Amino acid sequence: MRLLQILPRVPPAVCGVGDYAWNLAGPLSSAHGISSEFLCAGTSWIQPSPPTAFPVQRLSTCSARDLTDWFRINAHRFDAVLLHVSPYGYQKRAVPCWLASGIQRLQKTPEFPPIVTFFHELFASGPLTSSAFWLQPLQKRILRKIARSSFSRLTNRQPYADWLDFNSPSKRATPALPVFSNFGEMTLWTSIQNRPPEMAMFSAGNHSGKPLSEMLTQAAQASQHLGLTRLHLIGKCSEAISDNTPIPVERHGLLSPEAISRLLGRCQVGYTAYTPTHFGKSTLLAAMASHGLAVVCRGDQTQWPDGLTNQVHLINEADLFTSAPPTPQALDTLSASLYNWYQPHSLNSSAAVFANELSQISPS
Repeated sequence: MRLLQILPRVPPAVCGVGDYAWNLAGPLSSAHGISSEFLCAGTSWIQPSPPTAFPVQRLSTCSARDLTDWFRINAHRFDAVLLHVSPYGYQKRAVPCWLASGIQRLQKTPEFPPIVTFFHELFASGPLTSSAFWLQPLQKRILRKIARSSFSRLTNRQPYADWLDFNSPSKRATPALPVFSNFGEMTLWTSIQNRPPEMAMFSAGNHSGKPLSEMLTQAAQASQHLGLTRLHLIGKCSEAISDNTPIPVERHGLLSPEAISRLLGRCQVGYTAYTPTHFGKSTLLAAMASHGLAVVCRGDQTQWPDGLTNQVHLINEADLFTSAPPTPQALDTLSASLYNWYQPHSLNSSAAVFANELSQISPS
């Protein structure tokens, strides 16, 4: 099968959606015989350095006309389209009317291949004074149009799937497939008791509303409570960070996926300030889960979407300091539970799900 993946950006641009699509293309090809090409249609662009693993083209402008013109020339080369929906990637206010209009026009042409759509995000929300509040009805209308134009659709969170099924009914419920790690995976779970007593934390994904320096201090306090001796900070950090933390902090800056994988594989615990209700779309949590870390998170809920439960898969920070530190055996149990939760949507498992969706489309 010849597959075209449409997305905002591809590597080397820093883009979780781009990394997701690029990584997915590997096992789709090697394990399922589905070859991918990429069409970038986002608001920004970084030219990949040739040669690339997969052919990449860029839409000249973000417009329905350019999209339809491109497909008039190229549609015959593909059996299916995999559209990655992340609205802010296609329009700075998350209202890519051009994308919905272009797809609706193309559907009227018999040579246009069927679309499978993966919804990485839906609509934004915000206070009454924000543009997100006033644009939300239009954002929802665009999403409904794209969903109804899709042969099938998938998403990464059960609440997203529920919204799509309610607002764009289909013969089949939308599968919720939490994202896989963009930083490699551990092929076999091993006890974290055999690793150095260290914690890993990403500078990105801070949804707490607090400065990174404050979150870093809290992570260091959690590390100290758990008996850990070092905290690794991964990623870009533009603000000044105090050295007055309970345990040493090692700042690594931007690392390659391979280096991140090695670092995570040597830590016992991960810390995240990402919103727990949105863990299904967090590649950072997925990276920690796939490397068998026990994870400390923020939030006051005990039950989250997508099958995650406090004290079963993760440790809620609010509970961490109200009792004795978990034993090494308890951390191992948490690590194994989160690692096992991850397996049905690992990279290879996710590729199998997409291959099954695409197999329902008969190649031309």
